[in-house]
Amino acid sequence: MDHIFHIPTLSLCLSAVCITVSVFVTVLWYEDRGNRALAFWSLGLWAGCGGLGLLALRDVAPPVVALGFGNAFSLWSLGLIWLGCIAFDRLEIRFPAVKAFSCGAIWLVCFALWPRFAADLNMRIVVCSVLFCLASLMVTSAIRRGYRQDPMAARRLAIFAFGGHGLVYLIRVPMPLVEPVTLSAGYGPLWFGLMMFIFFVQGLVGVLAIFAMVYERTLRAHKLASEIDFLTAVPNRRAFLLAVESSRQKPEGASAGAILALVDADHFKSINDTHGHAAGDAVLVALAAFLSGRLPKGGVFGRLGGEEFGIYLPSPQVEHEPDLLESLRVAVGRLDIRQGETPLPVTISLGAVRLAAGDVDLQMALAAADRALYASKKGGRDKLSWSDFDVMPSSTVPLQALQPRPSGETLEPARPAA
Repeated sequence: MDHIFHIPTLSLCLSAVCITVSVFVTVLWYEDRGNRALAFWSLGLWAGCGGLGLLALRDVAPPVVALGFGNAFSLWSLGLIWLGCIAFDRLEIRFPAVKAFSCGAIWLVCFALWPRFAADLNMRIVVCSVLFCLASLMVTSAIRRGYRQDPMAARRLAIFAFGGHGLVYLIRVPMPLVEPVTLSAGYGPLWFGLMMFIFFVQGLVGVLAIFAMVYERTLRAHKLASEIDFLTAVPNRRAFLLAVESSRQKPEGASAGAILALVDADHFKSINDTHGHAAGDAVLVALAAFLSGRLPKGGVFGRLGGEEFGIYLPSPQVEHEPDLLESLRVAVGRLDIRQGETPLPVTISLGAVRLAAGDVDLQMALAAADRALYASKKGGRDKLSWSDFDVMPSSTVPLQALQPRPSGETLEPARPAA
């Protein structure tokens, strides 16, 4: 049974896998050379490759090279992976470099300067296990801190892999006292070979977890880029409509009385022509921040294009604040928006439509709100206008002419005949 796990062979297998993964991580870093986390992880994996390669040469290389530097590089590998986790989540750590390389440095000093330690295999196993346990738990702690800030699913796999790695090393600490290790032709006690195999599996899982973390964050970044307006940091048109549809699918969101409104900054071209596009951008950013911040929970806000924004209010929010759109119009007129010392006064025009219960044709609703917005513009701007009918579930309801309401008036829209 003791001849199941050949220690040098296990080291070589793990080293070969580590080299393969290191190449992939290095390629990822090369494509994104500003990513410090990938840089540290790449260095860490290559350090691990070097350490495993040296350990596999224990029968032919000098002990200080194979065992001293082999284990030191393996410990530094975990330290660099820890630095990558810190960089990945921008964690604030004091003296990170000292902590990252301390375990490997302690091992190398003990091996080089303490002859009895270098000659006693079981003492080395105990000390090595303690240091690897500490290094693995450092990585686990950093990933857990990141998980509290950003609970990605891939982090759970990483916590399992590195936490398990540290736990197995902790279990290994007293094992030489129970059954001392003697190596013969690359074989040792069954528990020693079994733990080496477990480390092999945990190393694979840990590397896969790092890949998964990078992939998940990249995927989310692309998703956000496709859904968030770059200038104002609010949902874009596509994301806004998806959010409205999602809200309409909820039981309380599909009831009658919900409001879909279009908001347009008045005289926006004049602001750009007079003060420059930077001033126009400042106005859009200020409007987006103010309007999105004033919406109740459950409301949906987004930039639909240019100086036009969209607002969706489910019926419960409308019942709670029936005059919210009008109050927003008034409040925007009082905003103190500036570019440097230059004031940038702005008003908004709104076009709104009430939605019937059930499924609603959102394109029809947007068309109705757009015509209401046009009525506000035609009526002098700085107004709230309503469509003259509820948007029904059927798209066969004809769009009728819209009349602007006087500023400040939020009358119920007229309902069409059934």
